[in-house]
Amino acid sequence: MKESLIAVARIITPHGVRGEVKLQPLTDFPQRFAETEYLLLADGTRMVLESARLQGDTVLAKFKGMDTPEVWIPFRRQELFITESALMSLPSGQYYIHHIVGLEVVDEDGVVQGTVCDVLQTGSNDVYVVRTTEGTELLLPAIDTVVKKIDVPAGRMVVSLPEYW
Repeated sequence: MKESLIAVARIITPHGVRGEVKLQPLTDFPQRFAETEYLLLADGTRMVLESARLQGDTVLAKFKGMDTPEVWIPFRRQELFITESALMSLPSGQYYIHHIVGLEVVDEDGVVQGTVCDVLQTGSNDVYVVRTTEGTELLLPAIDTVVKKIDVPAGRMVVSLPEYW
């Protein structure tokens, strides 16, 4: 089975005259670029990182063989990826969004409520968008009083639905 790809950056624009490029991080771990050996294009092409450093909210990166600003023109706005095995580990109880989307949602009685179809990042807490079995959307705050258990390997989330739902 081919390993899935996770987008971690978007190519913005060339920087300087020596082939550096500005990247928009699409990760909560922008420091990862300094420790990463390579990134992948959507077609699987391996881009070997020579150096990377944070500059404000962007990353300035230099890739092997990309030595002039002109070489980056066809790549603008393309995403750069890593494989699932290259993900940073998370503390217990935290999950990557792509692990949450697709989970079956059941209530504490085991009744299937639907499937997580999106995660909204609101700032205070995430909100899980659940496509119900009736075809409507249910918004569940990702808080301990609502989300009782997440079992990614089993593909299931157990929730306690408040009375007003």
